[in-house]
Amino acid sequence: MRRRKRSRGNAEAEMLEKERSGIEHQYIELDDAILHGHGTARILEAAQTLLQFLLSHLTHEEQLRKQISFPDDPHATWKKNMAELLQIEAGLGQREVYAALRLRSFCRGWIHRQKMWTSIFHPTLASDHKRALLP
Repeated sequence: MRRRKRSRGNAEAEMLEKERSGIEHQYIELDDAILHGHGTARILEAAQTLLQFLLSHLTHEEQLRKQISFPDDPHATWKKNMAELLQIEAGLGQREVYAALRLRSFCRGWIHRQKMWTSIFHPTLASDHKRALLP
């Protein structure tokens, strides 16, 4: 039983890592669309995709946290992140390019924090991830 639970946890951790990787790649897509002036439609499309990836990933993280009975977050980070992302979603729904810029900024900080935590708690994942991003 314990081994099965651990395997499931590893599988879920791997799924979360794949989601993070997808988020990073979609962030690059949004960043490129903005930096290369690909137009409002392309920027909003990239932002909407990135937003959906983030919302899905954060929901999966929270479900896993509850599943493994991880202690509550004393800073309510998940709630703050979700509130900000839902505000951004509303802006994207109104086709506001500023919402895409807010999402880009949010995601840049989020990726930085994820890499910091990964390097602290999972150094082998961090080194594998660096190799995957190098050309």
